[in-house]
Amino acid sequence: MNKMFWVTARWAPAIALLFLAGCASLSKPAAPMPAHGAHWQGRLALKIHSEPVQAFSAYFDLQGDAQAGVLTFFTPIGSTAARLEWNPQGAQLQTTGEPQQFASVDALTRHTTGATLPIPSMFAWLKGINAATPGWEVDLKGFDDGKILAQRLAPETAVDLKITLDR
Repeated sequence: MNKMFWVTARWAPAIALLFLAGCASLSKPAAPMPAHGAHWQGRLALKIHSEPVQAFSAYFDLQGDAQAGVLTFFTPIGSTAARLEWNPQGAQLQTTGEPQQFASVDALTRHTTGATLPIPSMFAWLKGINAATPGWEVDLKGFDDGKILAQRLAPETAVDLKITLDR
């Protein structure tokens, strides 16, 4: 056989792999599902009106409920930026390096954002239920379109939370 055939045959698997990779789409890795609860995906934006103002926005995958769950944040290219896990025994934050342990999910959110977030209420809001939360207002008018807006007005620092669910 001619030399060109052997060169082409030897590189064919690599060329096919590159072609397939070029056709592939990025997908978010799935976190293991807690034994109970639901599952949501979308985009979350959080703005804390502290000094200085802090803002955070990322794609997310949330599984579980207020008692036990996993919240994973992704970069725009689909890699994991952070993973938060909680259960009645405590909470854990995994970014780079060693995981950080916390006594509760409230302590974890306070550490990571500078504000305590109303986790039980957030799970109700994700189901379209307007759970009354002291100091917070929620706007579920856009819920059918996958949009949830919430604001903490008092007693702590003001917070804006915007969630856009994948439908």
